[in-house]
Amino acid sequence: MFKAVIQDVSILRDSLDSISSLITEGCFKITKDGMELIAMDPASVAMVIFKLLPSAFLEYNSEKEEIMTINLSNFVSILKRARANDRLTFELTESKLKIGMVGDFKRNFSIPLIDTPHGSQKVPDLSFKCKLEIFAGVLKDGIKDASMVSDCVVFEANPDVFIIKSFGELSETQLELTKDSPSLLSIESSKNVKAKYSIDYLERMLKGLKTSDKVKINFSTDYPVRIDCNKVDKYQLSFILAPRVDTD
Repeated sequence: MFKAVIQDVSILRDSLDSISSLITEGCFKITKDGMELIAMDPASVAMVIFKLLPSAFLEYNSEKEEIMTINLSNFVSILKRARANDRLTFELTESKLKIGMVGDFKRNFSIPLIDTPHGSQKVPDLSFKCKLEIFAGVLKDGIKDASMVSDCVVFEANPDVFIIKSFGELSETQLELTKDSPSLLSIESSKNVKAKYSIDYLERMLKGLKTSDKVKINFSTDYPVRIDCNKVDKYQLSFILAPRVDTD
């Protein structure tokens, strides 16, 4: 039987708020090594990989491997009801997930488990030509700038520069980071690479970066992008997004 207690609910709430904008049902594998979720969005455009580590909890007890499928929107709505000083308890039964909140007063919630035939998702084995790390706020700024002129954004890089840009009918925007830029923490690119991605998907993914200062971005020309944002001893959150490829 799974039972866990967490104090900092923002770690779970903010990550799942982002994930729930991509998928409706979350199928978690619960083991002694943590809670793991790997899922594709309904359009098979994006994949989410999330792992909440036992060290993120005050108490964590998992006697055997269990599968927990729940409605993520319902779960996030409950997590958003927690106050800053509340301590949350999760307890899994055969038919529901029980959630207790203890602070100035006690509250109890429950979510029914969903019986789904989902098999385990496999994370694709991808090989990237460009790997870089920047501050999360810079990525958010670049995507927000791009959203002003288009519904897609271009990532472009070479061994010395990373560029986020977008083009509209009359306007364009560009954010450039060089090796001398304090916000470009590292860059490795074996060649010039360029790819286009959906801003809508990226904006939904970036909702989960509230508790992470830095992000790793891996991509290649006309190839999926992988965005990783981790917090040591707390969680690992990654997104993979398919590219927008022009056909004309």
